[in-house]
Amino acid sequence: MTSMTDSPTARSWRYGEVGRLVDNRVNFLQESRQSSATVAQLAYLRANVGRPPGADPAIWSLTVEGVPGNPHNDEPTAEEWAVHQALTLFASHQQSRDKNMHEKKTGLGQAVARLDRRRGRSDDNQVSPVRRRFDAAVTSATPDELSYHLRGLVALLRGEEIGLDYGLLADDLVQFQRIGGASTVRRRWARQYYFPEPKSSENDTAETTAEESS
Repeated sequence: MTSMTDSPTARSWRYGEVGRLVDNRVNFLQESRQSSATVAQLAYLRANVGRPPGADPAIWSLTVEGVPGNPHNDEPTAEEWAVHQALTLFASHQQSRDKNMHEKKTGLGQAVARLDRRRGRSDDNQVSPVRRRFDAAVTSATPDELSYHLRGLVALLRGEEIGLDYGLLADDLVQFQRIGGASTVRRRWARQYYFPEPKSSENDTAETTAEESS
């Protein structure tokens, strides 16, 4: 019998540089979300879901200021793109929810696995609608395609009040853009999906690995 210490989701984890920044900013937004200033910030972030990084000066202090990376031209860096996606998706996820939707150590695959079970995932080898959406995201060929599919998944997670670790997601999004990195991210999400957590407790968050982005 496999012990929990042998599970792919029961390993040590850590945020990369981008993940730490996103985790800090999302924690602040969660903790202060009743204040009028944060309510406005979250609204601006939601308004920028699907828009290019840097397009709205109202969110520059969250999505541009202090973001790691070395810009070489006028295009968004991998880090800027990841931070923008993570923070705008979080704002959409948290909207009108009392529960914190930034949930530590819950990778995308784990969150989707919970969603699939919540919606009655079949065990007869048929692919569920949730799984089809997840597969579309995982097999995205470009960052923009991935962003599109993530918006749909986050909307479903929000509907079921299932959380997601946006620091881990941000690190994944940085790595997805690196040469050869997409295959590593896909494999990580697959392992999270199939080994999400102990079946006895859906609400216990399991551990996963977030690699430092180089």
